[in-house]
Amino acid sequence: EALRRLLDEDPGLLEAEHQWAHYRPLHVACSAGSMEAACFLLDRGAAINSRNRYAQTPLMWACLMGRVEVVRLVLARGADPTLRDEDSWTALMYASYGGQCPTSDHVAVMRLLLEDGRVPVDVRTKRGQTAFMIACSYGRMERARLLLLEGGVDHTIADNQGRTPMAEAQQAKRHETVGLLEVRD
Repeated sequence: EALRRLLDEDPGLLEAEHQWAHYRPLHVACSAGSMEAACFLLDRGAAINSRNRYAQTPLMWACLMGRVEVVRLVLARGADPTLRDEDSWTALMYASYGGQCPTSDHVAVMRLLLEDGRVPVDVRTKRGQTAFMIACSYGRMERARLLLLEGGVDHTIADNQGRTPMAEAQQAKRHETVGLLEVRD
């Protein structure tokens, strides 16, 4: 109700960006996993692929936080999973990286993105990392396994410094990931 009142008073708030945190209302709703707020904002005309100062989209924020239902919603409403932020990160990369919390399910988010069919699995960031490399370097074992076994990633791609997912996992002492990659080779 407060959101409705604010937007009725100033419709410009729909796409306003917070001056310090660089987010817009739809970014916040997606990050928080608020289906009600996200639907309301979209129905009021929020741009599904709006970008903040860092070129991040609401879909990227939902993926970062592992918000399955919100990801499903914004994909159904036309969110583009192939868009990249200023460092060339995709929504899949955000899901590969996202932290752990009790209300998140990054593996399910990644499955939705892969099932969408438009998501490029082996694209690289400006540093040359893929979503798989990101999962390996941060010890996101279930996510790495999903990308490797179901996503069809090329696990031999090296980043701009010549490091492979195996080297990243070894350097980060991610023994379980190293084991997965050894079995794959």
